[in-house]
Amino acid sequence: MANGDAAGAKGWDVVPLTDDVKVGYDEINYSRDLVAAEQDARIAADALKLNASKIIISSTTPAVVNGALLFKYSA
Repeated sequence: MANGDAAGAKGWDVVPLTDDVKVGYDEINYSRDLVAAEQDARIAADALKLNASKIIISSTTPAVVNGALLFKYSA
């Protein structure tokens, strides 16, 4: 696979061979912006995940756990 094929398949811009190398910094900065946007999206998605250790299922009232989700049932 040639350089840029994977990026092009994902819809990213690829640098044509005819571009002036003197302005390559612009393409490098653009690609870094795309990577930064992907990183932000992944961090945001991770923040939405529920931590399983914060789910408490109990018939009694447990100690306080900040941010926990309590399911209390009567036995």
